[in-house]
Amino acid sequence: MKTTYLALAAFGLLAAPAFADAMMDPAKMTCAEFSKLDKDGMMKAVDMMHKAGPDATMAMDDDAMKTAGETVMTGCEGHDDMMAMDALMKKM
Repeated sequence: MKTTYLALAAFGLLAAPAFADAMMDPAKMTCAEFSKLDKDGMMKAVDMMHKAGPDATMAMDDDAMKTAGETVMTGCEGHDDMMAMDALMKKM
C-alpha cells in the first residue's frame, strides 16, 4: 500500500510541471520562461500565443509555426523580462 502511495506521489510531482505549463497564460509568459522550454514546449507556447493574439482566426501551418518560433527566439534575445507574446507580435 505504501508503494502505491509513493508511486502516485512521484507521478504527481512529475505531472505537475506539465499541468502548470498547460495552464500558463500566454500573455504573461516572459522571454526567460519561453527560453527554458524544450522545442515541443516552445511550439505549444507559440500556438497558445497565436490563439490569444489578434490573428487567432488564421490557421498556421508547420512552416508558419516554425517561423513564429524563430521570431520569438530572435525577438527575445537579450530581453529576458520582455513578454514572449510581444516578441511574436513584432513581426506582425
